Amino acid sequence: MTAVYQKLKDAILQSKTAIVVAHVDPDGDTLGSMLAMALILENMGLSVSMFSADGVPNSFKFMQGLEKVITHSPKKEFDLMVTVDASGLDRIGNKKINAKKIINIDHHPDNNNFGDLNYVELLSSVGELIYAIAKEFEIEISPLMAEALYISIITDTGNFRYSNTLPSTFAVAKELTEKGANPYSIANHVYDTKNISSLKLLACTLNNMQYTSDKRIVWGSITKDMIHSTQAKSEDFIGIIDQLRSVKEAEVALLFREEKSGTIKVNFRSKGKINVSKIANQLGGGGHVQAAGCTIDASLEEAKKMVIDLIIKEF
Repeated sequence: MTAVYQKLKDAILQSKTAIVVAHVDPDGDTLGSMLAMALILENMGLSVSMFSADGVPNSFKFMQGLEKVITHSPKKEFDLMVTVDASGLDRIGNKKINAKKIINIDHHPDNNNFGDLNYVELLSSVGELIYAIAKEFEIEISPLMAEALYISIITDTGNFRYSNTLPSTFAVAKELTEKGANPYSIANHVYDTKNISSLKLLACTLNNMQYTSDKRIVWGSITKDMIHSTQAKSEDFIGIIDQLRSVKEAEVALLFREEKSGTIKVNFRSKGKINVSKIANQLGGGGHVQAAGCTIDASLEEAKKMVIDLIIKEF
């Protein structure tokens, strides 16, 4: 066992209680990784809680085990806090969680190594990292864990479409299907089960889609009025930016969203020529080279101009 895994195992075995924490605005990678890591810790004898500041989107509530996720900060102190898919502590929300030691498990290149122990590798997803931990610790991968890890992988690779899909990704996915993950059932839940509100919101966004004259930058906007009129929930935003990214000429796709606080949340997608993580970092955010995000304290029009000007400079 290599040094990093030995340190992780020692820290876990020295603990009795743990809380596994997802990032805000949770996606399939953070939720699947959280559930799988919780199962590993329980297998090793720990009493485990799972925390998500924004709860669990309805689109992922089919995952058995996530009904145990809490959204309030426990008053107790945990021996261990394990964060999954969070590049910084700010990504877990503003709620205080007390823990004697933090383990940071992530795959973002801009991770700031905030943990007492940091396991950060640029693999397809945190799910691949959690799979490696299970294998190194010689923990049997149950059907429930296999499903959680498979969901983590497919959601962060766009169902094996994105450039972060590696040969190792397919090898891991193969074993997970052998261990009980059902690709058809999972894909049906994740990709083919939509609310009417999500389709209405998608239609509104695409109807108002904008782009530069050469179509290299394509963007959509979601206003508070659009959210109200379609009765959309946060989970209904998932996948809209991928539709914008699918424009043939587009090199960068953007989705601007008005938040209740008055700030603008921006999601970035790139097809490879532009490092959107670099741009998001300039605006106080971060992420991957081809997928990133940030929040801007400005009006919608000001935020659009600010971001698009930065991207044009990169071109």
